[in-house]
Order: sequence, then structure tokens, then C-alpha cells
Amino acid sequence: MGLKTARISISQGELKGRSFPLPPAVAGHRHFTPALLKDAAFQLLENSLEPGPFWDLCAGSGQMAMEALSRGYDPVHLVELDRQRFQWLKNRVCSGYSVQLHNKDFLRVAPLILAVQKSNSVCFVDLPYSFWGRDGSCEKLESFLESLRKHQEGRPLPYILVQAPMVWKIRTESVLSWKEEMYSQEQRDYRGQKLIMLTPNS
Repeated sequence: MGLKTARISISQGELKGRSFPLPPAVAGHRHFTPALLKDAAFQLLENSLEPGPFWDLCAGSGQMAMEALSRGYDPVHLVELDRQRFQWLKNRVCSGYSVQLHNKDFLRVAPLILAVQKSNSVCFVDLPYSFWGRDGSCEKLESFLESLRKHQEGRPLPYILVQAPMVWKIRTESVLSWKEEMYSQEQRDYRGQKLIMLTPNS
């Protein structure tokens, strides 16, 4: 068996035990959320809020969206920019399941996330590690927060879970100030990887 046959299984919920194939590029590079981190992410969420809208941004393998669906999150959105990977997810992973797919840059979906006006919306962000600077900065992630700030207009902000390779450092002062005003932050370490949870301040 080669890497093209690699599969990921759903660990909890209605679809527990079902597996689906990894897109070839993801399997080749082995860049997907480890099971330990996936379960930890949902445990953090379950301790904080009832399942609601879930956005798997930079979806990659699509496993977080499918895990969320299995655990009762609704609606579930999957966002993937790469066209080839998007088609794989559409045809090989999400076909037959109630998942809304978006073939676009995740930086463009902030207005859609906020339009739902739910206080229990969740965004999971696992950017390719090449987007992270050596100092822990991530321009794409800062741009996403800036987009939320720009489009919020008094509407409820989503919970945000970030998978990161290191401690996250925000370099833009205005983004940092807004994040500290609007969110509380918790960070957990899992075998060298970070799981950062931003919880909206009431």
C-alpha cells in the first residue's frame, strides 16, 4: 500500500469509525491535523459551548469538517482555495454529506461567518507551516483577524481555534489591541505543536 491509499478516521459522534482518503498531496507531505490534536480541539470546544456553525478554514484533508459534522455541529462549512484539492474533497470526502463547500481564500469568508449572527460559531485554522515566520508571526492569520474586525459591525464573533507550529506573535499593533479587547486566549502544547483557542469576550 502506498501513500495514495492513506485514510483518516472519524473518532467520535454519529459517523465514528468511518474513514475517508487523504488527497494525494496531503498524504505525500503528511501535513494534516494529528488525531491527538483533533480530539484535543473538540474537547476544548465541548467544554466551552454547544455545537453550532463550524468553519474548517484551509481545509486540506477535510477531516476537521467531517469530525465536526459527526459531533453535531451544524451547518458545517469547508473552505479550500486549491482547485484540485477542492474537487477531491467535493467528490471523494464530502459527497453525500451535509457539508457546505467554498472554493475560495479563507480571508474572504469573514463576512459569511459573521452574517450567521450566532454566538457559538467556530473557526478552525490550520495554515501551512510555510506561512509562519520564524518569530511566530503569521501575516495571513493577522489578515483574517483584521477582516473580522472590519466586518463585525456589532455582530457576535466566532470562537477561533488555531493549529500552530510555535507560540503565536501578532506584529500589527492595531490587530493585537483588537484581539486583546475582543478575545481571551488559551494555548495548549501537544508534542511540539500548539493549539490556540480564542474565546470571544462577553
